[in-house]
Amino acid sequence: MSDKYLIRRPVAQEPNYDPKFIAEGLGSLLLGFLGPLLLELDRSLDKRLIRTLVRAVEAILTFRDQIHGLLLTELGAYLDPLGQGGGGTKRLSRLVHSEKWKAVLIEHFLLRRCDQQIESWHEHGQEGLVLWDGSVWEKPESLASDGLCAVLSSKAKRLTHVKPGYFNPPGKPVCVPGLHWIGLVLVGRLLTQGPAMVACMRWWTSRGAWASGLRDEELKLLRHAMHRWGSQVMHVFDRGYASSVWLGALRGFATRFTLRWKHQYHLRDAHGLEKAAWKIAASVNGPGRAAPCATRCAAPASPPVCWPSPSVTQTIASGHCGWWWLVARMANPGICSPVSRWKALSRPGPSSLPTCGVGRLNWCLNTAKAN
Repeated sequence: MSDKYLIRRPVAQEPNYDPKFIAEGLGSLLLGFLGPLLLELDRSLDKRLIRTLVRAVEAILTFRDQIHGLLLTELGAYLDPLGQGGGGTKRLSRLVHSEKWKAVLIEHFLLRRCDQQIESWHEHGQEGLVLWDGSVWEKPESLASDGLCAVLSSKAKRLTHVKPGYFNPPGKPVCVPGLHWIGLVLVGRLLTQGPAMVACMRWWTSRGAWASGLRDEELKLLRHAMHRWGSQVMHVFDRGYASSVWLGALRGFATRFTLRWKHQYHLRDAHGLEKAAWKIAASVNGPGRAAPCATRCAAPASPPVCWPSPSVTQTIASGHCGWWWLVARMANPGICSPVSRWKALSRPGPSSLPTCGVGRLNWCLNTAKAN
């Protein structure tokens, strides 16, 4: 068979290097990453607890899925060598319940790494982005833990979703015990600026002695980020942050931001007319079509209702999916201030592909920077 047909020999899927050397190299990288944190913990913790912390991180990285390594007993079992048992869970419990250290040390460790990265980017003339996101931590089988509150279960929503051929009447949202979560991730504008970094993670509850609200926690985190980084980074928000209250907070802290605005939310143009964001995008034709009014070709010096940026429009319009952009100076109706923000609106234009631009909503990005 091999003489008649050109068939390559099967390549062995096993690596041609010793896994022991790979494990030692990954362990050295992990110690280099945790080094500053371990040195700080060494001032107050016993060396045995520090050793337990390193082994616990190694076990979490080894079993990094939602099935293994989540329970205290399972994670403690991974800390014990083969043939031994019973001591890993006890050592891990002593580390977690030790009063000589707090979780704020880990938060300061992550923030210092981000400070060093931002300073390095600033020296080379580069800029970073801070991505904001929020979610919930579901604990459906826990009741005795402190600080638990009712959160919407995304897993239950996914499982009860209507599937073709298996119709179930839509029911009420399913709430389970858990905690609310907010996180910040630092990334670079270019791929050459390095991998993403976790800047901060905070959990909060809406019940009990530590009860708080969503906007309160977001404002605390925004105040902390602006005090630490100022205008050195650009903050990026998704549609969940689209509101006049949040825009007012961003303006109060003089934040450089980009916000994905909801297309049905109303905005005010330069003439004070209030309308939905998608109507503003629909009122202006794309490139290659007749302009409905003279404001489309007006100069940026006299702000029209909305004027497309020629450079951006030409770049996006020549793309594969035929999307085009227009830039407009608008204001939010809920903010009583003459200061406006820049909006970048997108609309699917004509394309040769039958699926592009069909059934898609407009994009609306609210930003405090025009370029």
